[in-house]
Parts: sequence; structure tokens; C-alpha cells
Amino acid sequence: MPAPTTPLLNGIAPPPNSFVLPDHKMVYMSVTKAACTSLRWMVADLAGENPQSFVGAIGGQQSRLLGIHGGRQRWQRTPQLTQLPPEQLAAIDPTDDWFVFAVVRSPFSRLWSAWESKFLVRHARYVEMYSDQPWFPRTPTSAEQVLEDWRAFVHARPWETHPELRHDVHFQNQVRSVRPQSVNYTRVYGLKELGTLFADVHAHLEPLGKDQPLYTPRANETPLAMTPEVLEGGVREIIEDSYAKDFDAFGERWSFESLSFVDGWSADAIDHAAHHTVANQRIGDLSAAARGLRRDLRHADRDLERTNRELQHADRELQRLTERSRTESQSGPETPGALARDLRRLRRRATRTVRSARRRG
Repeated sequence: MPAPTTPLLNGIAPPPNSFVLPDHKMVYMSVTKAACTSLRWMVADLAGENPQSFVGAIGGQQSRLLGIHGGRQRWQRTPQLTQLPPEQLAAIDPTDDWFVFAVVRSPFSRLWSAWESKFLVRHARYVEMYSDQPWFPRTPTSAEQVLEDWRAFVHARPWETHPELRHDVHFQNQVRSVRPQSVNYTRVYGLKELGTLFADVHAHLEPLGKDQPLYTPRANETPLAMTPEVLEGGVREIIEDSYAKDFDAFGERWSFESLSFVDGWSADAIDHAAHHTVANQRIGDLSAAARGLRRDLRHADRDLERTNRELQHADRELQRLTERSRTESQSGPETPGALARDLRRLRRRATRTVRSARRRG
């Protein structure tokens, strides 16, 4: 059965990459590698989320700010569209008083940023999953080597062919996240229009009595800016082909001539990128250890629950045997041998259970 049409959605199921602020009448549709860290922090701050809940993420994020990507279960005051009841979803109307927005980015700089932040500087999860691939980059030692490894990645096009990477939203076409034909937006902004976006947010919030300074920190995990050489060697043509859907949907926002480049990378810049790989390796080690401790804690919790059940059972058994002993003592001068054996068995079992619980604790 097709999903019902609402003022917001044209016959599609509510997208999960949505952040809803009901009191502020705002919906943000997140697009990875398009200022999403800054915009998620803006939304979290407006919603009154507890920032400490994001700092505690253990997924290998390279900084505290990147903890904002640690999972939607950490968001307590900002539901997804998928979590809204039908009547609340139907009330979201971008043509009335709701502000619904997304931000998109040129596929040229977006793919470069994604490769650099996930592969070149060795994000822990990507090392875990892809370090055995022939297109996985080496630790950077020179500008020439960085360009060689980048072009090897682009020419391999693993975001189209690798069974896991092809499902990674950081490398997918942005239309999969934005759904421009199926979601009715107030506006879809380009990355270079963030100033306009922030002004529009203020203009939307002011009549609602919700306006405040916007918290939009920047987490720069890409130490090397684009040089003209990044898009040479057939790279430009491959990106234009692979991300044709993005260019078809949003191409009027981007021109090749408007891209920003730096002249080159100094030796210090390459060293800085290499330092990121070392730091991220250590972050990966700590993340793996933290995940291991969390697994151990879950196992210990299950063991403790089982021990508590055993103790409760032992307590009930002790009560039963005590009552039986009392009854049988009244009918004879001595406790029967079978009852004595039961009592000894129960004591041994209780002793083992308590010792086991102490060891687990």
C-alpha cells in the first residue's frame, strides 16, 4: 500500500534522516558531508538536547563535536518523522508556518571530503572494514602519493561496487537523502548559502518567540583542501558520471568554475594529515576497548540476572524445606535422612551461587 500524501510528503514513507523540532515548527533533512555536523549541533541546541549525551559516544569519532553522529538513540527531544503519529505528521505544512530545509554540496568537493575524512585520515570504522582493499590509501608522506591514492580510489569507484560501501550514505548521491521530488521543502540550500539559511532560521523563529543565537560549530576532519590536481587525471569526468543524479537535480547551484582551490599542500600540511592517521589509530584502539567493555558489561548484567533468579529459587526451596522439616520434626524425634541430604545440597548450591555472584561482581 502506498504511503499517504501529506502537505510534507508526496506519497513516500517518512524519511529516517529527519530531525523534527515540533515546538519550533522546523524539520531538518540531514545530508552527510554537507555541513551536517554543524547543522545537527544547531538543531540539538535549539531542541534543548543534553550535549553530554553526544560526548559519550564510543564509535571512533575523531572529536567531541563528531559525537553528534553517535546514533539517534542519544537524541531525546528531537524525533524523526518516522516517530510522529499520523495526525502530527499530517500537520507539518511547509506552505504554512513550518520551516523544512536541507543543505546540499557540490559532488566534487563532497566526494573529496568523504574520502579524506573516512579513508585518508583513517577513521577507525573504515580501517576495520576496508583496510584490505587495494584502493585503501597509504599513510600520507607526500602530495604526489596523496593524489595517486585518491585517483586509485576514484577510478575503482568502490562506492558503486563494494557490497558495504555502496550503502554508505557518505558516498551515495544526495538525492537519496534529500528526495527532492517527494519532500516539499521550504528551501534546499547550497553549502555556500549557509549565511542565508541562518538568516532564514532567525526570521522563522522570531515570530514564534523561539529565536536565539545559533550554535553552529565546525568540526574540520579534512586537513587537506582541494587543489586543482585533485580533479585531474579523469577524476572530474568520473564524478560527473557517478553523481549525475545530483547534477541533474541541483546542478544549477554548482559550476566547475566556482569551485574553491588552494595552490598546493606544504610539507607541514602533509605531516598534519599523517598525524591525523596516528591519532585516529589510537582513537580506534580506545573505541574498540570501550566496545569490548560494553559487551563485557552486558554479559555481566545477564549473569547477574541469572544469579538473582537462582538465588530467588534457592530461597523458595529453602522455605519449602524448612517448612517440611518443621512438619516432619513434629511427627518424629529425628529429621529423615532424605531431608538432611536435601538441606546439605541446598546449602552447597547457595554457597556456589553466592561465590559465583561475587566473582562476577
